[in-house]
Amino acid sequence: MSSFSHMLATLVAVISCISAQDTEYADKRYLKAYFDTDPDGPYLEFDSYSSDLIVEGVDNIIKRVCMTGDWLLYEGSSYFGSSYFYPGAIDSCHNLPSVASVSSLRYAGSPIGLDDIYFNLYTGAYYTGAEMTGNADLGNLGSFDLAISSLVISGQSPWTFFTGTQFDGVAICVRPTFLTDNNGVSYHHAYVNLVADLGIPDNSIRSVARGCKSGNVYRGKPRNVQHAEDLQPMEHVGDLQHVEHVGDLQHMEHVGDLQHVEHVKDLQHTEHMGDLKPLTPGN
Repeated sequence: MSSFSHMLATLVAVISCISAQDTEYADKRYLKAYFDTDPDGPYLEFDSYSSDLIVEGVDNIIKRVCMTGDWLLYEGSSYFGSSYFYPGAIDSCHNLPSVASVSSLRYAGSPIGLDDIYFNLYTGAYYTGAEMTGNADLGNLGSFDLAISSLVISGQSPWTFFTGTQFDGVAICVRPTFLTDNNGVSYHHAYVNLVADLGIPDNSIRSVARGCKSGNVYRGKPRNVQHAEDLQPMEHVGDLQHVEHVGDLQHMEHVGDLQHVEHVKDLQHTEHMGDLKPLTPGN
């Protein structure tokens, strides 16, 4: 009897271990970069930024990607040039457009967890250029002051962006409008391709606060997107203009400690999109 009990306990432990591994992997942000469109072909896996894919030996040879998380792929090194953004990916695989070339890549969101409360601010339109990241209020943006052209927020909290320092001036609340849910994993996010879409001038953001501090609320445009394995590439609509560096901006790490925030209302549910879409002015 004791032998059977020991065997049963061992079996339960093994099943629990396998289940934990599956859950951990499903919630893990990753990107597999394939060298051709063959799903069984060779690939290189990323879990962090690469400002120049020459270093990994895969510059301009990525043809297919499988990923979890919000990954950004760029035509140029150092996150410049035309960008390809696949928002709301959980264990999704997609062929890149035939015209795509990728020389750098990074993700949006917290490096700790997919649904952690976080913001990414970019000096270029369509998530290009230098980046400032954080998860706490900032009364001023330091060297990024008056330099932000696009942004992403993640997690279950809105953020408010101000045109004045110390939370003064015009205030715009951005809610995490989109909920991505697949394979037991979910996370919240929202994207602003151009700061001007918020109704304020480009390069006008000067401070950031967690929570919705304004009646001016930007929720973005709800998307009705479906999961697809290998849809045809979406048509290129022009080319994203190269954005110059603003001074000598450096990448900033997390600011403050993550805190739990209650689930916000009115979230739009989205499934996986099709192939990667080139982000271009006018979209």
